[in-house]
Amino acid sequence: MIKKALLGAFLAVCFIFIQATFTAVNTQSSYVFIDKYPTFGSEILKINFNNGRIKMNLVRKNKEDKIISSSLFSGIFLRFQNHYYTFGVKRMNKSREVDFTFRNFFIDSLRTNEAVFISDDRGILELEDGHAINLNSLLLGNKVR
Repeated sequence: MIKKALLGAFLAVCFIFIQATFTAVNTQSSYVFIDKYPTFGSEILKINFNNGRIKMNLVRKNKEDKIISSSLFSGIFLRFQNHYYTFGVKRMNKSREVDFTFRNFFIDSLRTNEAVFISDDRGILELEDGHAINLNSLLLGNKVR
């Protein structure tokens, strides 16, 4: 009896994984999200999904439109409807250091090519003057393709 239950659970997990992989491999889209903060400037997040591969480029600029920090995330992803689960490496500020990371987020596209990005792992940004800014978990942007 327990073997049948475990077999059923295993087959369900395999089916979900195969469906997420198939959906990710057939995804080709790009998004640009922009958020402005009155204390330090703006933040631009560009996401490109291409046949199971993902590239996320995050650029933060100060009020004078100079780049404060940048990061590039590249890897692979699984997609469950509008939920994305990514695995890959992250590079910060043109450094040679790389971090292996796992991320998950939600993107919803509207009919007007506008999009919403929701992530709960955005955290805070520490500025050079010692101030800390809570980054928004909700970003608005556009679907490019």
